[in-house]
Amino acid sequence: MFILIDDSDWTLIGLEFFQNCRYNRAITACRKALLQDPLNAVAWLIIGDSLYKLSRYTEAINAYDNVLQITPKNENAWFHIANAYYQLGQHKVALENVNKALSINLFFSQAWLTKGRILRDLEYYEEAIWCYDRALEIDPTIKGVKKLDCILRLGSYKKIQISSK
Repeated sequence: MFILIDDSDWTLIGLEFFQNCRYNRAITACRKALLQDPLNAVAWLIIGDSLYKLSRYTEAINAYDNVLQITPKNENAWFHIANAYYQLGQHKVALENVNKALSINLFFSQAWLTKGRILRDLEYYEEAIWCYDRALEIDPTIKGVKKLDCILRLGSYKKIQISSK
């Protein structure tokens, strides 16, 4: 006796592997799902997330691009593309992509957090603080807010400006 597994089963298997940090197996399972349905956006998203976790950021971006070809208004794909570009050190491209995620969902607290992190690294401290405040307003339990870091850097920046006059 044998069991036929359809694309949704392979997607669920891929998700299970992903949740258990078995990223290569998640990719393999989701690729099997894509053989049966190349327009399976969830499978592409799991592949992208797995590649991201494996620090294969360029490949992850390609997977997320496939998600966007299927579902152009997928704020999660835009958000993950932003994070991948951030990891590649391409902060301005990351900012463009996180803004696309936020244009779809203004209540996406993690996207506001990421935007704050990008702006902090670009030395736009006041804007970063505003983004961190927005993330906290949406989700007061959110982790990873670097607001104090921005305030300290902004204070140092203003001191430098004053002393150079």
